[in-house]
Amino acid sequence: MPKISVITPTHNGAQYLRQALDSVLGQSFHDFEHIIVDDGSTDETPCIIEEYARRDARIRTVWREKASGGPTIPKNIALSLASGPYVCFLDQDDYYHPDKFRILNEGLDAHPHWVAAFHDLQLVEEDGTPHDGTYLSNADFLARSSGFLRPTGAEDWHDCGDAFYVFMSLNYAAIHTDSVMLARERLLNDPVSFRAQYRGSDDTDLWLRVGAQGSMGYFNRSLAYYRQHGSNLSKNLLAMTRNAVELHEANYLLARHKLSEEERARYRRKIASYQNTVAYLLNKAGEYKEARALLADAARNGEPLQAGRGLLSSFIREYLPGYAGRRIES
Repeated sequence: MPKISVITPTHNGAQYLRQALDSVLGQSFHDFEHIIVDDGSTDETPCIIEEYARRDARIRTVWREKASGGPTIPKNIALSLASGPYVCFLDQDDYYHPDKFRILNEGLDAHPHWVAAFHDLQLVEEDGTPHDGTYLSNADFLARSSGFLRPTGAEDWHDCGDAFYVFMSLNYAAIHTDSVMLARERLLNDPVSFRAQYRGSDDTDLWLRVGAQGSMGYFNRSLAYYRQHGSNLSKNLLAMTRNAVELHEANYLLARHKLSEEERARYRRKIASYQNTVAYLLNKAGEYKEARALLADAARNGEPLQAGRGLLSSFIREYLPGYAGRRIES
């Protein structure tokens, strides 16, 4: 049985796939399997996968004739086949640092109470040119999470502690698909899977569910490269933001007993900000009744001023369309 299972869902990924696969096969830690699920590709992707599978027996392939429309189903298929106690993911257009597996494997082995370990990401242009800053440094992660992280004594390693789940809920998950390694056998209360009802936000949902189950380790260096290009952007902002509302409402019910009264109010305001965004998009689409229902919820969750502006905008758009062009923002 391999120590690490690597999962890559791919759909028409020929442009960057070779670099992704090379970064896995070039790891300094060799005890792994790489499960690649092709999700109905119509370009050269299947040929590339077959070429690499012939070269290395650690590559396992799954073929889907019809595309599922996103990575959720392919990732869950691969998870059902994975045999390693540690699991990580690699998107088709990104790539790993050669020591990623060695470093995260050593961290998880040394800390059996960690349910996962994660690291920073180097942002790169389409051609691989590095950006200034990194995925987490650009979000001021170390400063904002300083009250939750404890140095382990090993260079660059931090123990996030059980309370880090509170940080994830109130601020941001901090984990990226390319940056995490999960210890599946330690996640007994909620097995690892991506929930399709949160499509577009299913990764954030999983990281929150993982964080709710125990401590994690953070390695303060970039061990993967996250390519920035147009296809990173959501093609359906309304659907994604709706899903964000739903997943944070569900997580709030899970988290509230771990939060102070002030933190519960803060989390409700965070949910309200998502609700205000959805309502704004619904108003633009002419879905006024649904927009106003969401804005009422946002007001109850602690954002009455912004929600009130949205309600005013909604009524003007519906009943006084001649004034809708004036700058009344929701």
